[in-house]
Amino acid sequence: MISVHLRLVLLICNIALTVVLGVFTGKINFWIMKIINSRRLYMRQFTPSITHKALNRDTFKFLLMGLMVLDHISYFISPYLADIFHIITRVVAVGFAYLVVEGLHYTHSRRDYLFRLGIWGILMVLGNYLMNLFVLRKDYAMSITGDNIFLTLLVGAIIVCLWDNHQEQKRKRLLRVVSVILVVIGIIPILEGSFIIFPFMLITQITHQNIKQRNLSYLALMLVMAVIELPMALSIGTSDPLMLFDSVAMNASDTFFILIVPLLSFYSGKLGKYDKQLKYVFYLFYPLHLWFIHLLASLLCR
Repeated sequence: MISVHLRLVLLICNIALTVVLGVFTGKINFWIMKIINSRRLYMRQFTPSITHKALNRDTFKFLLMGLMVLDHISYFISPYLADIFHIITRVVAVGFAYLVVEGLHYTHSRRDYLFRLGIWGILMVLGNYLMNLFVLRKDYAMSITGDNIFLTLLVGAIIVCLWDNHQEQKRKRLLRVVSVILVVIGIIPILEGSFIIFPFMLITQITHQNIKQRNLSYLALMLVMAVIELPMALSIGTSDPLMLFDSVAMNASDTFFILIVPLLSFYSGKLGKYDKQLKYVFYLFYPLHLWFIHLLASLLCR
């Protein structure tokens, strides 16, 4: 039998333990909610809501995916209509690049985010290779790395993480220098769209708290692209408007990424109602729609 004194001691210890745990867990919950709320506040500040009718994250993704299809159906439409689609769809790559930069501020684990992009990039490399090897005719073969935006977004995300690091000052500067070097290396057209996507993502990261500064920086990048690309596009030795238009659409299309500015003015930055359920829709849609279009072209086009 337990003595009365021992029972009393155990009761007091139990009450004390309950109080301590209650206070301790209460503090934990308080700090957890504070962190969550600060993260939500930070996200709201990343992309300020312009209007109650603005596009949320899910709607924005679906719009970009629809435009993406228009850019890839050139096999089945007239060349000049394909030129028009090619120009207006320059917002697609930078639109998803913007979402990646935003996502890096949203995610609970940047390492997992990068890992996910890397895995899908590798899967698409394998898929492109197998499609070329066993399915597609040579005329409609896919570029192993060129038709793979995942790899470009992965390197762009690494650039953003290197810039937005939380190391001590000396190491922080070194990592930022590395990020700028990667942007410069992106001039070499090894990965799809790296020429425009890398600087776009770095600009988005640096200026995301100031919309006016962000848009002016995008405009400056557009002017740089125009200076680089337009002279070559316009030097085809003809004054035919249609031929000039075709040359600009094909050889100076990066300039038209600036169309993302008016599109972003309708983007609220808010999560959609089905954001969790639709998390992997783009990861699946992007390779599947490309493989399907190339397969159709290989079967139907002669």
